[in-house]
Amino acid sequence: MGTVHIVRDISELKKLREKLAMAEKMAALGEVAAKVAHEIRNPLVSIGGFSRRLEKKLDGKLLEYASVITREVDRLEGILKEILSFVRDVRISKEHIEGVKIIEDILSLFSQEIKKRGIVLETDFKDQLSLEVDPNRIKEALINIINNAIQIMGEGDHLTIRTYREQDFGVIEISDTGPGINGKDLPYIFDPFFTTKIDGTGLGLAIAHRIIEEHQGKIDVFSTIGQGTTFKIYLPYKKPIQGV
Repeated sequence: MGTVHIVRDISELKKLREKLAMAEKMAALGEVAAKVAHEIRNPLVSIGGFSRRLEKKLDGKLLEYASVITREVDRLEGILKEILSFVRDVRISKEHIEGVKIIEDILSLFSQEIKKRGIVLETDFKDQLSLEVDPNRIKEALINIINNAIQIMGEGDHLTIRTYREQDFGVIEISDTGPGINGKDLPYIFDPFFTTKIDGTGLGLAIAHRIIEEHQGKIDVFSTIGQGTTFKIYLPYKKPIQGV
C-alpha cells in the first residue's frame, strides 16, 4: 500500500509542477502580449479607420484594395483579441444557469454558417444541465469548440450535441463527422499556438481548455481519422433547489 501512495504522490507532484511551469509561462507571455497589444492596437485602429473611409470614396480596383486592407485589419484585430483572451487573468463570476439555454443561444449564432455549409445539426438534450458557472466564460469555451468543428466540416457532415448527467458532472458532448484528428496531434490540441490549420492561431481550444479547468471541469477528446471527433465537456452539476 505504501508503494501505491508514493507513486500516486509522485504523479500528483509531477502534475503540479507542470501546472506551475505553464502558469509561469503564461505570466511571461501575458506581459509580452500586453506590451505588443499596446504597440499594435493603435496603428491597427488608425489603418482600419482610414481604409473604411477610403471604401466609401473609391471604386473599381482601388476600392478592392481598400477592402482587402479592411479585412486584414479585422483579421489581425481578431488574432490580437484571442491572444489577450488567453493570457489575461480573468475573475469568474458564477451564477446558477441551465446549460442547454447557453447551447441553444450558441447554435442560433451559428445557424447561418451551419446552413451555408450544408451541415446536418442534431441535438439530444437528456438533461437541462443545472450548472453553477460563469455563463459568459462557458459560452466562450463552447463557441470555440463548436466553431472549431464547423470550420473543418463540409456538406452532409453531421454535428451532434448531447447533454446528460454523469455522476456529479453535467456533460456536454459535441461530435462531428469531419476528417478527424491525427493520433500524433491529439495530445497537443490544447497547447497554446498549436494548430494544423493554415490560418489558425492555435488558441481557440487552448482558451476553451483553460476556461473549463477554471470551473473545476475537464475535457476528454476522442477522434478517428475519416470518421470524426467527439469532445466531452464535464462541468460540476448543481442540483436544482426544490420547492423554489
